[in-house]
Amino acid sequence: MWSRPDPHTEVMPIDRFEVTDRFGRATLDGNAALFVGAGLSIPAGLPSWGVLLKELQERAGVPDHHDYPLLAEYIAADPQVGRTALIHHVLARVAPVGITPTAGHLLIRQLPIGEVWTTNYDQLLELACPEAQLVIDDDDVRFIGSTARTIVKMHGSASGGPPRSWASEPVITRSDYETYQERRPRTWALLRAAYLSRTFLFLGFSFTDPNIEILLRLARKHGTSVGDRHMAVLRPPDPTKPDELRLHQFRVNDLENSGVAVHEIADFNELEPLLTALVRRTRSPRLFVAGSGDHSTIDPWCTQLAAAIAGKTHWQISSMAGDAGWLVTRETAQIRQAEGTYDPATLLFSFRSKDEPAPPMEKRIGTAIYTDQSREELVPSLLDDCRVMVAIGGGTHTAQEINWACARGVAVIPLPGAGGAAHTFWESRRSDPPQLGGRPIAAEDWELLNTTPPIAVRAAYRLLEQAMYEAV
Repeated sequence: MWSRPDPHTEVMPIDRFEVTDRFGRATLDGNAALFVGAGLSIPAGLPSWGVLLKELQERAGVPDHHDYPLLAEYIAADPQVGRTALIHHVLARVAPVGITPTAGHLLIRQLPIGEVWTTNYDQLLELACPEAQLVIDDDDVRFIGSTARTIVKMHGSASGGPPRSWASEPVITRSDYETYQERRPRTWALLRAAYLSRTFLFLGFSFTDPNIEILLRLARKHGTSVGDRHMAVLRPPDPTKPDELRLHQFRVNDLENSGVAVHEIADFNELEPLLTALVRRTRSPRLFVAGSGDHSTIDPWCTQLAAAIAGKTHWQISSMAGDAGWLVTRETAQIRQAEGTYDPATLLFSFRSKDEPAPPMEKRIGTAIYTDQSREELVPSLLDDCRVMVAIGGGTHTAQEINWACARGVAVIPLPGAGGAAHTFWESRRSDPPQLGGRPIAAEDWELLNTTPPIAVRAAYRLLEQAMYEAV
């Protein structure tokens, strides 16, 4: 049975890799839920709580106070302002004309998560995920699970308009917070049940955000001894304010000792790379093979690579059926056929739209996919479904594909011994090897990539395991 530990016991926050790996595993197991705070919307130009209330606070003559719901309570009670003016004021600032989702919101759409909870009033999540079922009132709870994704807006929502209006009035004053459980019993009960049964990632909060109370309340009442159950990504207070920093540490300790691991970020702009890493972590274990060259030149690396990865039968291989892609896939297929592990669904060839027919394949293996997309459309879409790219030799096209992969956060492992674009990329990162699987790679492995095929491929295999989140 869980019992509350001593909140004074100091614990260390977890790093981004741990967040990515833990939550990624929970997502792939179908047991994850996301809780989004205001920090995700601030980069879109929306105000923080303090900025949101400042104008009306001054009009009502309310002194500065860090309890923003209480501040809103006093503003709503002021005869010169009142609740109606308060909620109209908030609506105009959380639903400005022309607001668009950030890259972070669009990355959330790519995560295979069924439930996204939020206390944000804005419409950025639903604009980024138009296919999602929206739950904004207690009666809407019955729709959860009716579609692949549900967005639960706990504290009200602006409507699309025009004109601007509230689809559900905001939870904003202290009275609203204190009576929430009575007014929205089904929503609160569902959140409690999800907290006890799923792995939550609380994203975009700080301890000055009044909605952090939800996390603190859940943690205190439904704490768990499971240390890797829930995670929270929090922004610490101003480092020049020691008292606030100390209070922040007490709260972090309280969360950690209640089963909520904390990852600290300096700025909410760090949420985008974190979400990019999560998207990559939750993709299928698929690698894209790029590269070209004379077969006699690239064959040793392709053959050795195929022999190394053939035993990873759960890994999928994707390519455009170019020189390197064809050789690696063909050799992998032959090994798996001989060992009785061959599955054509794991070996994918994609053919783009072009005037001439696709080149004939000397042997029918894998799965061929024909599209009407151009190369510029097809390759980025294929990379979006991969965790890692292997580049062997290659020219201008391979260099472009490497750039596309890097821009999407897809790990790139070059085999530079075959020369070409792979060698150019390897050389460009020699003093600063890229991270793979969310972690730095061993510098010696990066150096070993530029050796003989047997040694280079052994190093590449270790890096592939790291990029696939399988390295110890």
